[in-house]
Amino acid sequence: MTFRAYAFPAGVALCTLTCTLMSARPAAPLRGYRVLVEGRDTLSDYLARALKKRGFTVRRRVRGGGPPTAALVTFSYREVGPEGVTWCRALLADTRSGVVVANVIAPMESLGVSTEARAASLADSIALQLAPRNSPP
Repeated sequence: MTFRAYAFPAGVALCTLTCTLMSARPAAPLRGYRVLVEGRDTLSDYLARALKKRGFTVRRRVRGGGPPTAALVTFSYREVGPEGVTWCRALLADTRSGVVVANVIAPMESLGVSTEARAASLADSIALQLAPRNSPP
């Protein structure tokens, strides 16, 4: 077969994959969850908006008696030494059981230059981590 014979099926597969990854619905493990973002810093504000934009239901304060909630915790730290890398970590943990539902850790410089870009990168990573995985046939 020639290259052209593979181009169309490959294009269709790529479009399907892109549409699947970019869907606005929350990922399967968080279906029915609220995401709690209590932090009032700039990164938390942008991250709350980015998660909402990706279809997650976001709360900014604790409310009892509701559906299951996953709390978002973000922090950064720097490695010891002259060439120490600053890392950013974001995790989502079930507020009832404490089970970590998603965990993202990345060098701060790889997330983007602005706080908004960093929040978007973290939200994308969280959404991809929670995407349903297809089991092999």
